[in-house]
Amino acid sequence: MSKPETADLEPYPPHTGPAIQRLLFVADAAVADVGQLPPPVRAVIDAAGAVFVLTPTLPGRLAWLADEVDEVRHVADERLDTVLGHMHSIGAHASGAAIPGSVLTVIADAVAEFKPDHILLALRSAQHANWQERGLVEHIEQRFGLPVTTYAVDPRGHASSAHGPLLLCFDGSEDARLAIKRAGALFAGRRALVVMVWEPIADLNSFAWTGPTATAVDLVALNRAAAADAGRVADDGVRVALEAGLKAEPFAVETTGAVWKTIVEIADRHDAAAIVMGSRGLAGVRSMLLGSVSSEVVHHADRPTLMIRQPVAAA
Repeated sequence: MSKPETADLEPYPPHTGPAIQRLLFVADAAVADVGQLPPPVRAVIDAAGAVFVLTPTLPGRLAWLADEVDEVRHVADERLDTVLGHMHSIGAHASGAAIPGSVLTVIADAVAEFKPDHILLALRSAQHANWQERGLVEHIEQRFGLPVTTYAVDPRGHASSAHGPLLLCFDGSEDARLAIKRAGALFAGRRALVVMVWEPIADLNSFAWTGPTATAVDLVALNRAAAADAGRVADDGVRVALEAGLKAEPFAVETTGAVWKTIVEIADRHDAAAIVMGSRGLAGVRSMLLGSVSSEVVHHADRPTLMIRQPVAAA
């Protein structure tokens, strides 16, 4: 693995104004100290005009049976104090509450009252998850239609410290374009890889229009065309990223496995600081941003992820 460029070790540039008006910070875990916050997460917090910290309290069945509800609430209160202490130490305008109830209900109430324009989720690492059912992030993103940034914290209070480039997943869709623009507003000046993952055509039978005379030569030609198309899409994403103020380069890659796994492997290989994705991609064989892909990336990546959903027009 190549070492990250020195420029990537520099702090994210300060914002001249809040790129996020109101940030809802849902914390099921807290880092050991504020210096453990991943750089992209710190940039999201620094970009917020106001922060509301929420520490959900959801005792499990055993806690209810053992009458340990008060202890669970005490832990949530302590976590709230810790996270608020971190926020105040870096100058964030933050308040918060530890609220009992189901996670989605508690978040829905906070969204209705606080009216955030971005949600930050501090989750326990997958092997130590608490109330985080597998599809939690996807449920939140779909229900509230807000940008969602997630990061994992291990039991020792450590989180990702990667300083590599941003990984911008791009398939040419409007959600992908919006995600890059949003990343530019939050992480201006950062180095980025615009990643287009494409899947080769393995079966001519799926392309009836090729006709009965189709041969292996046709398959090779189709895959060459697909590779060239992926390169053009990645180049298009770079143009969007450059216009958004990022230092971007294209990265089109072929995969024969799961798209989400390829994205996570690329992120690991380049020590990516964060993965940025739209939540809905193009229909058809070129799409890499289907809900199942983004959900799997969030679940398996050990680094911050930012998911952007195209706003739904009011009826």
